[in-house]
Amino acid sequence: MRTVLNISKHAAIGRRFNNLDARPGFLSYGWDAKFACWTPRMESEEYVQQAGSSMTRNLTPWLSWLGRTTGNLNGLYRNAEAFTGLEFYRAADLLHFHIVHEEYLSIRDWIEIAADKPLVWTWHDPYMLSGHCIYSMDCHGFEAGCVRCPNLHYHFPIKRDRSARNLEEKLRVVKRIDPMVIVASEYMCDLVSRSVYENSIRIRVLPFGVPMVMGLAQAQAKEALGIPPQNIVVGFRAVYSEYKGLPLVLAALRRLSARYPGLPLTVIAFQEKGCCTGLSSRYQIIDTGWIMDADIEKYYSAMDYFLMPSKAEAFGLMAIEAMAAGATPIVTVGTALPDLVGAPLYGLLSEHSDEAFAEAIESAVLRAGLNARGRAARQRFAQERYSMDTYCRQLSEIYNEEIEYSHSRRRAS
Repeated sequence: MRTVLNISKHAAIGRRFNNLDARPGFLSYGWDAKFACWTPRMESEEYVQQAGSSMTRNLTPWLSWLGRTTGNLNGLYRNAEAFTGLEFYRAADLLHFHIVHEEYLSIRDWIEIAADKPLVWTWHDPYMLSGHCIYSMDCHGFEAGCVRCPNLHYHFPIKRDRSARNLEEKLRVVKRIDPMVIVASEYMCDLVSRSVYENSIRIRVLPFGVPMVMGLAQAQAKEALGIPPQNIVVGFRAVYSEYKGLPLVLAALRRLSARYPGLPLTVIAFQEKGCCTGLSSRYQIIDTGWIMDADIEKYYSAMDYFLMPSKAEAFGLMAIEAMAAGATPIVTVGTALPDLVGAPLYGLLSEHSDEAFAEAIESAVLRAGLNARGRAARQRFAQERYSMDTYCRQLSEIYNEEIEYSHSRRRAS
């Protein structure tokens, strides 16, 4: 049995992406997954260790402020030893980087941590492709090296434009480390091919595995949640982010409410509460607040549609989870989502505008009965394409290949 150490800022937060949820699935393929995180450990010390001391964790926010002020997001932290000193690190046969850019590790740290072990690195978002932002939105500056950034306010916001140099440093370090880069969608692969990394890195496309929600029929889920059996159910993530498209969702629902106030409709909003004010008093509103991962399944199972008109999305796990439960995702163009949800055959697609998305929602809701006939087909599509076992098997194969690749490089040198 070989050991892989997954390194990310958080362990429990983002667990569906950093392999914590997938951990049991690797064992049958000869890999024991361990985890090292920067923020407090919330899982068993049997497989999760927290890096750093109280002093380093207190110093790091100050360095974050300095980095944003100077524009130097890559170079100020010195936290490599916090990870290389861990027992899990010393025992690991291979490292798997996840979120290592969220203002706690520097490019120097990346080099030191990856110095002596094979490395797989999942690029969960396009941060590595640009000089400071996570998603460049409509900006194509990353294709030419982020010269003279016009959007210093994009996350991570910076006071001084050092974007071109930041990106140059990232590229140089990635080429030196030579990881196997994993991206979860063809959309992300296309972004990489248009970036300064073109032909400079080894890259594979591997969609995340998604637990299949097969336990509850829609009627059972509705009964469990107190939803009338005849109601059409739509759901969405109510997060006030420029990336997630919440204004389009609310505009579409308000137009539907004005035109069809007596429609038997239930609206399920995850995370933020109170965003559905102003809708018809005849509509049933379920404000769930924050839902733990395992508890979300019955909400997905009750849905006819899941609304996800993101402006920026490298994967879109919630849309796929909803599809695995039988719901139809309704997404917009311009992100990874249309291909991932099999639009227009399994998911529905519209342009990213208030009018177009509202038309798509209205049309979908008014033919909900027809949509229900495709529920089993959507579940099969999700199960075949996003099986957790397939994900663990393919990633384990990549781990094995990287062990051999690392050995061959050492033999050659």
